[in-house]
Amino acid sequence: MIRMNKLVITILLAAAGVCAYAAKIDSSVATVNGRPVLASEYDNYLQGVVEQYQAAAPEFLQQPYAKDILGREVLKELISKELLYQAAEEEKVQVKDSETDAGVNEIKTRFIIDEVTGKEDPKGADKRFNEALKKQGMTLKRFKEKIKKDVAVRKLMETKLKETVTPVEEADAKALYANVEAVMKNNTKKIKALEKEDPMKLKEAQLIAAKLHQLTAEQVRIGHIFLAAPKDMKPEDAKKKEDLANQIKKEIDNGLDFSAAVKKYTEDTNALASGGDMILIKGVAPKEIDAQAFTLAVGKVSKPIKSELGYHIIKIKEKRAEKSISYDDISRDLAQYLAQQRVQLAMAQYIEQLYNKADVKITKTFESDKLLEEQAAAKADAEKTEPDAADKTKK
Repeated sequence: MIRMNKLVITILLAAAGVCAYAAKIDSSVATVNGRPVLASEYDNYLQGVVEQYQAAAPEFLQQPYAKDILGREVLKELISKELLYQAAEEEKVQVKDSETDAGVNEIKTRFIIDEVTGKEDPKGADKRFNEALKKQGMTLKRFKEKIKKDVAVRKLMETKLKETVTPVEEADAKALYANVEAVMKNNTKKIKALEKEDPMKLKEAQLIAAKLHQLTAEQVRIGHIFLAAPKDMKPEDAKKKEDLANQIKKEIDNGLDFSAAVKKYTEDTNALASGGDMILIKGVAPKEIDAQAFTLAVGKVSKPIKSELGYHIIKIKEKRAEKSISYDDISRDLAQYLAQQRVQLAMAQYIEQLYNKADVKITKTFESDKLLEEQAAAKADAEKTEPDAADKTKK
């Protein structure tokens, strides 16, 4: 399990522009107008991002060159930060000591929880914070300097965004709702028209509609006991799992508490923290489970259910009927979404302007660089031979 304070200092502080500077002269992964982006900064930031993926999406890290993909994004982020730092300096943005102290204190509050006991311990927050800085090779003075730069960037962007971002009008939110409603109601005519007019708007509406479907669809909260029995399991081993599933059901029928059965038998270790509880959305779960989950009454326990993954025993704990949703229900959320989109676009455009004017040199190399070079060379060769082949045909 990832230790929380370590994750906080490597991800949250890195995201705030905090990084470890080695005592000795550090190598760089890039330079921005002559200023280095240090390798130690890159390594710490990337480590935090990788740990985040290990906790939330470990399957992504199994992809070829997954670390390169993350590394390129981290490098891009650090270059953008340096560009913004330098722009704030050029604009002579002033930061008060009180603003820097507030930024430091905000980070410190994330160390109120004692990772050993899992309880709040405000008195020990400073100690845990300083220990985390020490582990990262960061002095408090250096940390404050970085926070000061981050505050300067924030103030710079507030000014720039006020100049460029237009406020969201109600008509904007209603137009977005109309697109989302068309997708949710499968209005084929309007969907085709929107796809022809602006494919990106259609994709946006589809993403929002999918999220709304999760929030409004018929749902059931279940307790879940899982025994793995994949297709490639030996028949005799699969039979043992089937027998065990039937045994568990009998024990529950004879009075064994379902939560106790989960702790004793389930092979879904990730679900143990919630006692095996999970929320199912109608039509999303495997059909074998879906059929039982949405027909059994609350409080009932299913017979063992066989799926491609194994055997499942579920207890129906709570049901929620499908909800309808109107513009008034989500008008504020849509307006906030549109505002965030405009802010992100304005920031990206501003950073791109800075990048185009800057002298940026990337010295970091990735394992996938050679593969990309080979693909580019192959594409160039193909484009070169195609005209040659056409010329020969004409002759």
